[in-house]
Amino acid sequence: MTLKNFLKSKAFKCILVLLVIALISGGLLAILNDVLHVSDDERVQRTISKIYGKSVGYELVENVDFSTETGSIDKVYELEDGNILIQATGKQGYKNGTISIWAVVKYDNNGTFKALENVQVASYTNQTLMSKYTSSELENYVVNEANGLSNYIVSGATYSSKAMNNAVNCIMAYVNGQED
Repeated sequence: MTLKNFLKSKAFKCILVLLVIALISGGLLAILNDVLHVSDDERVQRTISKIYGKSVGYELVENVDFSTETGSIDKVYELEDGNILIQATGKQGYKNGTISIWAVVKYDNNGTFKALENVQVASYTNQTLMSKYTSSELENYVVNEANGLSNYIVSGATYSSKAMNNAVNCIMAYVNGQED
């Protein structure tokens, strides 16, 4: 087959059409990636707004390296109101899955731990029943667990509950370690 015959063939036309589609799709993806990108700062501010209902200033606490066998502290932010926003991940969930939560640690005027409040689920992996819980059920469960009350979510999702407990326990271990 000569070059002239190849350029007139259906195979060449198919290749050319696919190349044009790939170039247009790649260009659109690049543009949409820039337009729809959500930065880490914007994600944190969205979480704070969801918790407080308004924008609150914050500062990232650098070099937080805290983990236990069952969980880890991912990020810690000092909020301008004197509280701390912590993202923790609990391990040992269903199928070795994890649950990440955001929680506000409140302190009293003396700087001692007062309460764990405003819990939000950040993400979960392999926890198939988590989508069935409402955010108020989860928050009630986690806040009561952290503050020493026993108000459990009753369901068959015992491993998901374990991962949630592990995230809360990790936050509490971190807070207790900071007070020493």
